[in-house]
Amino acid sequence: MRRSDRAPGRSTARGSAGHAAGQMVQAAGRTKKARQERSQAVATIEIRPAGTVVSRRGASRRPAIRHLPEHPAVPVAPPSWMLEECHVAPARAGDQSEILQLLAGLPAAPTKAEFHAAVDHPDHDAANRLVARLAGRIVGHVEVMPRTVLLDGAPIAAAAIDRVAVLPECRGAGHGQRLVQAAEDRMRQCGAWVGLARTRIAASFHELGWAVLGRDCATPGRPTEILARLLEGPPRAGEPVTMRQWRHVELPAILRIYRQNAARFVGPLDRSEAYSRWLISRGAFDSIIVALVGQDRYELHETTARIVGYAIQSGNRVLELMADPEFPGLEREILARVCAEAVENDRQEIVYEAGASDPLHAAVAGGESAAAVAGDRMIVAKLFRPLETLTALVPNFARRIAAAGIREPVELGLEAPSFRGSIIVSEAAKGEAKATVQAGRVGRSYLRLPADELARLVLGQCDPQEAVAAGRLEPSTQVAVKLAAQLFPRTPLWCPMWDDLPA
Repeated sequence: MRRSDRAPGRSTARGSAGHAAGQMVQAAGRTKKARQERSQAVATIEIRPAGTVVSRRGASRRPAIRHLPEHPAVPVAPPSWMLEECHVAPARAGDQSEILQLLAGLPAAPTKAEFHAAVDHPDHDAANRLVARLAGRIVGHVEVMPRTVLLDGAPIAAAAIDRVAVLPECRGAGHGQRLVQAAEDRMRQCGAWVGLARTRIAASFHELGWAVLGRDCATPGRPTEILARLLEGPPRAGEPVTMRQWRHVELPAILRIYRQNAARFVGPLDRSEAYSRWLISRGAFDSIIVALVGQDRYELHETTARIVGYAIQSGNRVLELMADPEFPGLEREILARVCAEAVENDRQEIVYEAGASDPLHAAVAGGESAAAVAGDRMIVAKLFRPLETLTALVPNFARRIAAAGIREPVELGLEAPSFRGSIIVSEAAKGEAKATVQAGRVGRSYLRLPADELARLVLGQCDPQEAVAAGRLEPSTQVAVKLAAQLFPRTPLWCPMWDDLPA
């Protein structure tokens, strides 16, 4: 009885012990499994100086939680009153404060002093400042500036469009195009043969028939590196020069050097002495360095010392750097002086601005790139009076045909929506070539081209062979393409930034 009574108790104890052991085995298994999972969850282990970093992120990341709902972008149409046609008219005297507030949104906004300095411009006319009004409010502005530009040495009556601005809330309604069209009408009234503009919306100008000529070129560089590259080159042969800050009595000498260099470009202004003094008085520069040969003395005329080069700077920008053609290589010495002064003033960078064909771009960039683009500013042009422009280029036509060794008479016709005529070059009585322009006839060898390509051709920014290959020109004969290459060679484009720089 006792043994039978004890048997169930022992079996129960053994069962309890076995159940506890099983639970321990299961717990150990779960612990081992959890350790394995944790070991697998460790993605990376990095040992750093500050300690060991264990990343337990798995291979797959959870999708980001977005707390804000996503709504597709819906184009917002301007209010109906903004879509009404604006009225463009010359600005009134009481509009100055409202115009200044509008121009404050431009990338290079003029200061109040610069705005009022325009009144002292030698060619200032109050009717050249146009504003667009909508519901009695000024929503747009454009300024027309008559000027005489040089086209391969030939003076051309031109005008420039500057400071085209439209209120941000009124953009997209065509107010800018109406402003440009009104500015074109004003330029025609002023007698301009060619219209020019420096703009960041070249596509909009192209839709209105303007031709894209090229870009503003500027190259940034470190002064120490530029100076080292310039000093590695061979020294310039010729008379030594000295450099210093300019004096106001030396403005005629600076103007003389400018004219010597501007004659080989397309686009620079034909600066008069009165205009140059106004340009100096507005203060859109920080310093002017001059290079001279001879004994440096303070005098009114260049008797003992002759100025042979100059550089105009505004901040870290080199706006103009010119040298006398009789001193080749002097530009590098002037640029070295500019870099040396930049190092002394602890400037970490300078920006060299000039035409794309200027070899100093490569010296500044170190050979990495010939020139960098100054933002996205483009130079655009429109030909208003092709006959008058071609007539002004007649001496250049005769000179180019004579330089090519062509003795027999030649004729090139041009057929465009804005002009139809021929350029005829014949031999004069004394053996010199004589050129004329006749409107109304095109002859046997002619070019058929659109108006914007005609502007590029006349302004020396079109390669006839490339234009024919691209389908922009349609020649009647191969002789027409060869004559066009002789009469309209590619000419370097340079529109000095100093003339349009806000003070």
